[in-house]
Amino acid sequence: MIDHAAGSLAPPGLAGDLPGRHARLREGLAARDLTWLLAVRDESVSYLSGYVSTTFRMHSRPVVALLGPDALHVIAAETEVDSVRLRVPGVVAHSYVEMDPPVDGLPDGHLQFAPHAARVIAELINGTPGRVGVDGLDAAWPPVGQLTRLMPRLAAETVDASELVWQCRTYKSAWELDRMQHSAEILRQVFDVMPDRIRPGMTEREISRAFSIAQLEFGAHEVGPHGSVGRMHHGLFGGPTDAVWQRDDLLYLDGAPIVDGYWADFCRTYAARPVTPTERAGYARARAGLEAAVPMIKAGVAASGVGAAIQSAMRTDPAEVGFGRFGHGIGLHVPEPPSLHPDDPTEFVLGSTLCVEPTVQHGGINYVVEETYQVTDVGLTPISPAAPPGIIQL
Repeated sequence: MIDHAAGSLAPPGLAGDLPGRHARLREGLAARDLTWLLAVRDESVSYLSGYVSTTFRMHSRPVVALLGPDALHVIAAETEVDSVRLRVPGVVAHSYVEMDPPVDGLPDGHLQFAPHAARVIAELINGTPGRVGVDGLDAAWPPVGQLTRLMPRLAAETVDASELVWQCRTYKSAWELDRMQHSAEILRQVFDVMPDRIRPGMTEREISRAFSIAQLEFGAHEVGPHGSVGRMHHGLFGGPTDAVWQRDDLLYLDGAPIVDGYWADFCRTYAARPVTPTERAGYARARAGLEAAVPMIKAGVAASGVGAAIQSAMRTDPAEVGFGRFGHGIGLHVPEPPSLHPDDPTEFVLGSTLCVEPTVQHGGINYVVEETYQVTDVGLTPISPAAPPGIIQL
């Protein structure tokens, strides 16, 4: 018999993890004289609630998390609110369903759901008056739904709370780290089997299909944006094409399986014939950046110093490579702050997680190595397996 109790479909362990997140957030709210925290960005909604949904991509129906003094509220469309109740422990769920004519700032369509969602939120906040911290308030990028603009009475009571949310999200709990380790283990298994599933003559799309299927086979809940590039003299982003992986070319695979919202991210480079001296030298430059960075990273060290060390070891500026930096944070999204870049002053904190990703262009080819770590009180703890010492020869 199916258990339909509230929270019964939540991931194991989430119910024990959410109170710690909420306590940290409420402490920050109190220090800022704020009563409420409103989150609309997908990954911030997931951080407050643990809820992950494919409808995050359906921007016509907002999913909103609202943390108050005594409860977590989630506002979702009527067709989704049962899912919220089943998957978010202790949540107070609210629905909307009416379609209203849009007001200024809502450009898509003559009738929209957002105004009703905003009315539901406003009624909750008006019942317990106080200042509202908004994640991403008036952000220029990334684009987020500024639902508070649909609540004129609250306009004077809203302030940006993005810094508070990032401070809390940067620290990964044991449960969050377990989710990331699970994702990384899936990707490790995928890379172990890929040599048996790929060959020259396949298109990037065919390789991407095999790569994605393997991620799902080994337990990924979602397959995130990933790289399948058989023409490494071009940029490494943009998605797979019908270009054929030729035997003379290297192949770059960069994966992103997602488990309960938490990402893995590391890559491999393959050759289907002997690796050339030039290719070996290019990969070695990227390895040199990794080896310079990893011993430096600990709590209190600035990302800028690590970025500068990678730059010196690889003899290249981040602006000279397509990625524009040498690593980034990771968790509920890729990338997260900070950036491993000589100009980023952010200091690493205990519990933060990051991808060290030196990238260099050598002989017209882009070379990348990548490892994922958590910053602990004893230095770095690996989340991903170690990067290969060289290009993998099939």
